[in-house]
Amino acid sequence: MTANLLILGTGLIGTSIGLALRGEADVVLDDADEQALSVALSRGAGRRWNGKEKVSHAILAVPPRHVVPEYLRLREIDAARTWSHVASTQTAVQRELESAGVQLTTFCGSHPMAGKEQAGPKAAAADLFQGRPWALCPGPTTTARTVAATRLIAEICGAEPLVLPAPEHDLAVALVSHLPQVAASAVAAALLNDPQAGAAAIRLAGPGLQDTTRVAAGDPELWVDVLSQNAAAVAPLVRALALELARTADALDQVAAGPREDPAGASPAEALRGLLRRGNAGRRLVPLKQGKHDRDFTIVPVGVPDQPGQLAGVLHSAAEAGINVEDVRVEHLVGRPRGVIELLVHASAESHARAALSAAGWDVLG
Repeated sequence: MTANLLILGTGLIGTSIGLALRGEADVVLDDADEQALSVALSRGAGRRWNGKEKVSHAILAVPPRHVVPEYLRLREIDAARTWSHVASTQTAVQRELESAGVQLTTFCGSHPMAGKEQAGPKAAAADLFQGRPWALCPGPTTTARTVAATRLIAEICGAEPLVLPAPEHDLAVALVSHLPQVAASAVAAALLNDPQAGAAAIRLAGPGLQDTTRVAAGDPELWVDVLSQNAAAVAPLVRALALELARTADALDQVAAGPREDPAGASPAEALRGLLRRGNAGRRLVPLKQGKHDRDFTIVPVGVPDQPGQLAGVLHSAAEAGINVEDVRVEHLVGRPRGVIELLVHASAESHARAALSAAGWDVLG
């Protein structure tokens, strides 16, 4: 037993785990994709596994449909003492494992709630999991030792472990991850419905479209796998969203047709207002950082010219003024002479941030 951890799969998640554990564990890597493996190795996510070396724990960082076949293959050579996977669906994997008739005391499902629209080891980052939830979904026979090994990896990666049953996990991610993927893809696909209109519209596109469709850039094959394994949980949510959109379309049709009396006393404008207000309320529930919500933070926008060094300059001024920048976003479209750097700061620090950045010569907007 010479290595602490084997990571099978050197995509975004697997490579990011290796990078996060650098200096904390002896990590070996393996992947059927030699090119991906080579990139992960070159980035220092671990060293190459020779196919025989025994490890304390193995993480199967492969798409959901590959988890069980890879586990059964590696189990034949007794590659690890304990095991976990990081697939975004849990119930289907757990059922497939149980159907295989193997002992599952040393196996724990898990899922880090972190990712990017980019895939592959080049997009990996050591801080990908910082402050993010990491679901631990042990099976009925999983031992405490196995759960502890899986929890330790999550904690070293900077994540916040959360133990919950596999079915509860799948219902939750259907709402907070899988439905947004479907909705973003549908909005992005709408740009193709009328190519001529879409081409004209894209010239006017701004951060609203960019933010809404960001995850639509994800790998289609991976998402077909994920959505197929969690189809029963995702389907009713998609139907409910479709009904909400259909009602909104009806209200817009009524607005377009002009004023008319409504026996029920409900105006189409009120229907639209109701949707938007419920959207406001739902958005306030979404945590932005370690359980904190958008009501805890505010955006300080800074206008800058399209020149090198502007982002570094703004962040340097913020640091000198003792401003803790929680997040940063740059709104910039090709061809525009100016951009906006949006600094997310705690609401209590907004006045100080505005005054300090203005005093440093920056164009604080709003």
